[in-house]
Amino acid sequence: MIRPSMIMVLLLFPLSLGCSEEGSSSGESEGGDALEAPDSTDATDGDADVPGVDAEDPEGGGDDIAQDATQQEEDDIAQEDPFASSGCGKDSAGLATDLLVDDKERTFVLSLPNDYDIAHPHPLVFAWHGLGGSGPLAKTYFGLQFVAGNEAIIVYPSALPQANFGGQPGWDLFPTGYDFAFFDAMLAHLLDGLCVDTSRVFATGHSFGGYMSNALGCHRASVLSAIAPVAGGPPSFGTCKGPVAAWLTHGSADDVVPLSEGTGARDTWLNMNGCSETAAATEPSPCVAYEGCERDVHWCEHTGGHEWPSFAPGAIWSFFASQ
Repeated sequence: MIRPSMIMVLLLFPLSLGCSEEGSSSGESEGGDALEAPDSTDATDGDADVPGVDAEDPEGGGDDIAQDATQQEEDDIAQEDPFASSGCGKDSAGLATDLLVDDKERTFVLSLPNDYDIAHPHPLVFAWHGLGGSGPLAKTYFGLQFVAGNEAIIVYPSALPQANFGGQPGWDLFPTGYDFAFFDAMLAHLLDGLCVDTSRVFATGHSFGGYMSNALGCHRASVLSAIAPVAGGPPSFGTCKGPVAAWLTHGSADDVVPLSEGTGARDTWLNMNGCSETAAATEPSPCVAYEGCERDVHWCEHTGGHEWPSFAPGAIWSFFASQ
């Protein structure tokens, strides 16, 4: 059951976003150009005049050869890197960014690395917006593509309206709910369509998205390597499935999601990872890293409020990159 404090605190926006939704960048996935038919040329041999015979491939089977070559490339990549997804070697042009999940239309913004390589497995980051937000809006102020744009695939999902919150978009935190199904469907879709390093799948989020990141870390530890909740709270339903690396930040002056929610999430991961109570300063300030952990746990308590702190994008990506 959602605690009363969660009902109060799952409001999102940073008070000073000052942003509007931005258009797609060069790193975003866009539909490919329509294929143009090749210019016709005069035949110079008899095969060109025979009905049903391709002058460039008179023996036929060109498509089969191309498919065999693609399959061989995929097999070679998988043999070289056991964590390469089935999407390695596939053309990403036109990859869908909308899915039908449990009869619900779901969408996400996809940002590909600047020099996306279909033969190189890339880290995959899911970035969850807060209450009242959207994937495009989260992209404008999370800014993860600016610090990880040369390396990682970044996904900004959009939530559905929630009646409990006045119809504002927000996340279903139940592990058997429709947003966990959305995550599972997106992950399967992206692993099949893009070249992903399956050992480096991550989740981050702000406010309600921070709660969602903690919930996914709890119930999808088998597929997530690390999480990075910002101004969120601990998972509330069921028993966590295993340890996961966690980087957390929270403002001591947060009057939307109380600091106690953030420390509760931190303590969940300290317990799950068997950490000691000893912590040492780490970059960036004011972060600390706990010792004796099975998986890394960093805690960054700053003096601000509910905003997305300016140090968050770089620190989150640095933490993810180290896992």
